[in-house]
Amino acid sequence: MKKLITLTLLLFSSYYCFSQQTLLRYYNGKQRKHFYTTDFNEYGNGKNGWVLEGPACTVYTAEDRGRSIVPLFRYFNKQTGDHYYTLRYEEYGRGGNGYYLEGPACYINMYQAPGSVPLLKYFNPYTGDHFYTIDRHELGRGGFDGYQFKGVEGFVYPANPQR
Repeated sequence: MKKLITLTLLLFSSYYCFSQQTLLRYYNGKQRKHFYTTDFNEYGNGKNGWVLEGPACTVYTAEDRGRSIVPLFRYFNKQTGDHYYTLRYEEYGRGGNGYYLEGPACYINMYQAPGSVPLLKYFNPYTGDHFYTIDRHELGRGGFDGYQFKGVEGFVYPANPQR
């Protein structure tokens, strides 16, 4: 029985020890666009009109298909200035509909895992901006400032300010 409990605790703790990092959220008021990255050096505290809004959530640093941790692909549309994030590579592949693949932004859970929360996806057709949040009260079911709720993109963890 002791071995079973030890093994269970070991497996459970390894689930949480997988390398994680903070996904940062930026906003550019002039462009009316949002941008998400795990690399603080991309925009730092803000440059070229981008302002750091803070941590969006906590994500993984690598893929682990055995635990359904998969890439969240980042696409960019030069014409509209929009960044689009999706688990579904087949949506645009290497590029399509004006978007080109920049690569994985990070790695997230495909399915709900202990302690994880939904990553909610919104789109504003007036500004062409995709917006992602874990706070369902931030935009609700959509309608706020023109944003429309598009569904759950995957599952992440609440941001930890100490990360």
